[in-house]
Amino acid sequence: MRILAAIILSLGLAGAQAATDPKLLLIEQKLGGFGDKDYASAVERTLGEFESRTGVGLRPAELRRCGLKLSSESGAGLATPKSLVRAITAALMRRGFVQNAITICDAKTDSLRQAGFLPALSTQGQTFEGFPVAAWDSYAADWAKESQLRYENQVLPRPGAQDVAWGDARVSVLPKTLIDEVDFWINLPVLSDSKSLGVHGAMAAASLGNMVNSERFLDNPFNASKAAVEVCAIPKLAKRNVLTILSLERYQVLGGPNFDASWSRSEKTLLSSANPVIIDFIGLQKINAGRAASGIEIIHPEPPIFNAANAGEIRLGTCRPADITLVRLPAP
Repeated sequence: MRILAAIILSLGLAGAQAATDPKLLLIEQKLGGFGDKDYASAVERTLGEFESRTGVGLRPAELRRCGLKLSSESGAGLATPKSLVRAITAALMRRGFVQNAITICDAKTDSLRQAGFLPALSTQGQTFEGFPVAAWDSYAADWAKESQLRYENQVLPRPGAQDVAWGDARVSVLPKTLIDEVDFWINLPVLSDSKSLGVHGAMAAASLGNMVNSERFLDNPFNASKAAVEVCAIPKLAKRNVLTILSLERYQVLGGPNFDASWSRSEKTLLSSANPVIIDFIGLQKINAGRAASGIEIIHPEPPIFNAANAGEIRLGTCRPADITLVRLPAP
């Protein structure tokens, strides 16, 4: 019996060791198209692959709630695709979440409205196809009273910027919903170039895109990179961010993050990882390929955010392709 128990224990440990570190896994899932059915099958395969390889279950836990962090600040032309959101919410409901426990969220009410995730009239309720929608600017003044939700940085706002409701413009308020009120959240960024960050993607969406007054950082690349990685590394926010899913249905190679259709490109691909750095690194290669094909100077040298993501005590994830397990899945 002791020998049998030892064998079972050994097998159990071997199985645990065989699981891939979520931050060392990148899933490239091809799409057959951009319709709801295309996304539905691709997302289910992606989530299943992520769960089976990492051992991370995307199911209700203690709080029985989860969040989907959208990117809507660039407007409808360059926002998280609605078909992707529909596919993920359906997949999460199959895993046991009820509809009103899946919160769709982003920093600003106006951006969510312009991107079509909130109705045109505020009297029509804060939902998207029955799922609750939360905008951080509706709650930031109250959340600012909690010290754990205050990110303090001495960078001042741009001249003429609107005063913040909580009084101190050197404070940005973190999203309580994603820190305290969900079992996990999934980051759904869009991809573009950026003068301040080089790449506006997963790290930007999880940090600057989670704060109402983040514009104050964008005039200086050092300030932008520093703020982005510091917020991404805040333990209570980072530990619940289990996955990033980037759709390349539309991305932008020049003039971002403001939408410009003339510089947008498209690829039938989903990129998914728990590591936002590798998502952005691959995104940089896509942007540079698009720029080179159009005869535009590529982004070089490598933007400082990639070094900052793993400097000092901050460890957001490697961007070395050699360290990553890449899983390529064909279109369903």
